[in-house]
Amino acid sequence: MRLRGTIFIVLFIIIAVAIIGVSRYLGTQPPTEYTVAVDPLAQGWVEAAVTAFNASQPTVSGHRIQFRVVVADDLSVWQGQSTWTPNNHQDAWLAASSASVEYARANNITLVNVSDSLARTPMVWGGYISRADLLTTSGTIPLDWGQVQGAAVKMQTSDWSALGGDKSWGFLRLGFGQANTKIAGLAALFTAAADFNRNADLSQIALSAQPFRSWLLPVVKSKPSFFNNGDPVLAMTRGPSTIELAMFPEAQWLLNIKGMINQEQVRVNYPDYQFVLDFPLVRWQDDTPADADRQVAVKLLGDWLSTVQQQAALPDYGLRPATTEPTQANNLFRVAIQYGISFTPSYGQAVKPPSANEARGLVQWVVANK
Repeated sequence: MRLRGTIFIVLFIIIAVAIIGVSRYLGTQPPTEYTVAVDPLAQGWVEAAVTAFNASQPTVSGHRIQFRVVVADDLSVWQGQSTWTPNNHQDAWLAASSASVEYARANNITLVNVSDSLARTPMVWGGYISRADLLTTSGTIPLDWGQVQGAAVKMQTSDWSALGGDKSWGFLRLGFGQANTKIAGLAALFTAAADFNRNADLSQIALSAQPFRSWLLPVVKSKPSFFNNGDPVLAMTRGPSTIELAMFPEAQWLLNIKGMINQEQVRVNYPDYQFVLDFPLVRWQDDTPADADRQVAVKLLGDWLSTVQQQAALPDYGLRPATTEPTQANNLFRVAIQYGISFTPSYGQAVKPPSANEARGLVQWVVANK
């Protein structure tokens, strides 16, 4: 009996030593690397969060893992610049918009939802008050598509003097994200289509309809509008002589408004028809043996990005948490309240995006008419 007990003790020690040895061995091995693509709008937040995630030394199937952040504009994933294929893709994608994910799926990219939304940023109109006041009766009405399109029509044959402005200001200079590369430009187009049709559901509306395109054409022709090759947000920080009025994601206003007010006072407001960028996390799916570990790894990352700590960091990057709103404690938002930003804005009517074909056709038309 005593011999049997001794054998059990020896076996226990051997097993324990083996487990410790294996654990130490695995700990010395390089981690398995996964990649997560992220739209530039959330790049800063994701890079900081992923650095902290990697430092926590997560493991999958006993192996350490880490993520590497790859920057990819939403449109580059589904529009053709670097469309994902079975032989060329990231393991996960934090898209700026759920619409982008659906458009990628329409291109037969196999994506599986991990988190429906990890951050938010709505679209926001804004402009230098010397110009905006002329279109909004000194701010008594909000700046929206009706005022901007009307100004664009008048300035097809005249300059700002036609609206009571200074002739030296020249013609109207509008700012939007590049419609063929930036989700912000596409989102602006969606709000324009909804406003023109007075219908938030674009899934049932043909964006190729001639009345809409004729209405939008003066806006497209307003330099630099939807096709400026540079960064329209950065250009606007140089003053109204570069860009006077613009529609950007709220996060871009928050991160750049200080530079703008160094040139001249600005005022912003939220549009009647709103398209909120909602930042879903998805992962690639295939039938390879490695896919099971990928599923677990991306789920761990999604859980990490959903933690209270990581969500609380979002306002530092101009983004709103997925399910809560910023407060007085968030400096970027608090400082921008005086210019029209709101802790809890009226989000207006939520725009339902059109089909991938309609979106692609509209982008092509805008680029062709620059």
